[in-house]
Order: sequence, then structure tokens, then C-alpha cells
Amino acid sequence: MRVALDFTSGAWQIAGIGRATRGLVGGLIELGAPDLDLRSFYTGGRPSAIVRATFAGTRYRARRLPLPERVVLALWHKLRLPLPIELMTGAVDLVHSPDFVLPPARCDRAVVTVHDLTYVTHPETAHPAQKRYLDRVVPRSVERATRVIAVSAATRDDLVSEYGVAPEKIDVIHNGLDANFAVRPTGPQRRDARARFGLPERFVLAVGTIQPRKNLVRTAQAVAAARARGHDIHFVQVGAAGWLSEGVLGGLEEVGDGFVHRLGPVDDRWLPALYAEAEVTLAVSLAEGFMLPVIESMAMGTPVITSRVSCMPEIAGAAAELVDPLDVAEIGEAIVRVLDDRDLAERLTRAGEVRAGSFGWADSAAATYAIYRQVAEV
Repeated sequence: MRVALDFTSGAWQIAGIGRATRGLVGGLIELGAPDLDLRSFYTGGRPSAIVRATFAGTRYRARRLPLPERVVLALWHKLRLPLPIELMTGAVDLVHSPDFVLPPARCDRAVVTVHDLTYVTHPETAHPAQKRYLDRVVPRSVERATRVIAVSAATRDDLVSEYGVAPEKIDVIHNGLDANFAVRPTGPQRRDARARFGLPERFVLAVGTIQPRKNLVRTAQAVAAARARGHDIHFVQVGAAGWLSEGVLGGLEEVGDGFVHRLGPVDDRWLPALYAEAEVTLAVSLAEGFMLPVIESMAMGTPVITSRVSCMPEIAGAAAELVDPLDVAEIGEAIVRVLDDRDLAERLTRAGEVRAGSFGWADSAAATYAIYRQVAEV
């Protein structure tokens, strides 16, 4: 079974969909299905070190289309040039894009993964140019696909309500935990992280790209409210600046007053220690397709406060405190409650460990492989 898989996001995106793509491909490699001929490809003006590391020592490799991703997307989806991906991969039985948009292909059997429709449901949080692009190309890819993978039931429901996709065409496959969250960091690793990043003694943590959807200004305001209640707690944010980040950064500066610390993008190997050192992880986005920081924090034994909207209750289950992401006072109360109530914090920690254990890339890869088999036999 020959599968052309678009690894472009895995090759270049450090967080989010890039991590999910690498996790899926790693799971497929570990699955070791003898009939799976994974023919990955990616676009880019230069070779990717991430690609080399991902496929090193395996029977697979990824071919590079030696053009910048922006150029390739323009050729494929703006100019609609019929340059089938089989020119790189050879004949295949199906094509899989794990990042919203299918490439042109001669093969008429295809799988596309849709992570979220927040650019439709929360358009004010999306960059206008990105929204125009997604509004144009995602519906075409979803219509063309034989099967659609949604990373949460929340995304599935949005596909049905916003795009009119038949529910029976959609499979829900959750993302998994990366391998570096399988073991808690050691004491020396945690101390190294503290020294490297100059972490304050007590802090709450938020992980994610700086953009309006992440709700970081209200999060910082909630931490300020907890500080006003007598908690000497700081706010540490991990993640690169994304689209429409200027207003968010300005808002954080207004709230900060010395207790907001932005670390920028952080290599994945440091994330477990950062989670483990935090008192609480705050994941109070306005909307998400899947919320990796929720299960990552749980795996590292740190209590989670997350939103009661979108996919977050689905991912967190009963193992987190749920809040209204628009209510700063409620978020602040939840922070104080977890900091003050040691029994609550320990209950969330124990429940979180169990919950995190139910998300694995091995299971996600096995479910994806099963879909490949179904589609290839159509």
C-alpha cells in the first residue's frame, strides 16, 4: 500500500501541527506494518534537519520539492497548476495531507486531516490573508477527500455544521503524546531548565503560539488577580509570536508589571521540565482543534486549568478545572483555588496522569493506518 504523505508541516513547524505530523509519522514508523510503503515528501528551499532526524535509521525517507512552501502553495492552489505529486513519489494508492490541504495528484483516493475550523468559527482571531486562503482551499480538499480525519469531536462537529460534511465521511482520531513526555524529568533536568531560562520561584505556565486565539492577555490578567489575592506567582509563556501577535504583546506589556515572562520558542526537549516546574498550566484558549498542552502538562504531573468550550472538555475530561475563557475573574478564582487547595491539586494531578495515558501516537497511528487500508480498497 503506497501512501504519499505531505510532511511539509513536520519539516518546518516547531509547534502545533508540525509536532502532530511528526508524532503521527513516528507512530506509523513504529507500527511497522509490512504492507505500508510510506512515501513522504516536503517542500522547502533547503533540506530540513528535522526530516533527517525523523527518518534516520528507518526504511523510509522524505523527498524534497526544492521550492519554498509559499511558492509551491501558490502554484498548486492559486494558479491551480496540475503538477501531480506522483512526479516526486511515483504511483501511489492514496494521498494523505495531515495539514488541511491536499496536493494535486493523479490518484483519486485521498485522506485529509483537519485540525480545526477556528478561522471560520472565530474569524476575528485569524489573519485575514490566511483566512482567505483557508476559506478557498480547505473546502475543496475536504470535498475531494475520500475520508476526513478530525483531531477531535469538536472539529468533526464544526466540519458538519460549517461545511456540511457528511458525518459518516469523518473519522475522529485524537493526537497523542510525544515520546519525550513518557518519563518525568529528573531533578537535575529540572534544575538545568530553571537555570537556562531564569525561571521565577513560583509560576504558572502557558504553552502556545502568541496569537489572539490563545487568550493570553486575559490569562495574564487572571494571574494578576491571583497575585492581588496574596499569591506571589509569576506567569511564564512559551511560544513564538504568530499572526496578529502585536496586539497580544502590547496587552501583555500593559498587564505585566514584572511578573510576565516570555521565553519565546523552546526546543521540545525542555518542555517536560518546564511543565514539571510549574505550579499550574493555563490552557484557556478561545477555541482549539486539539489542546496538546493539556495532556502534556497532565503527563508531567502538573494540574491544568482549561476552557469549558471547544475541544478542551473533550481532551481534559474530568481531570482539569474548567473555566469560561472570557471571564477573567473565574480564571483567577480557579488559579487561587488550585494553589490554595492541596487536596484539589493532588486530585487533579492523579486524574491527569490517568487521562494523559489515554492519548498515544501508537493508537493514533494504528487508527490512521486502518483508514489507509479502507481507502486503498475503495
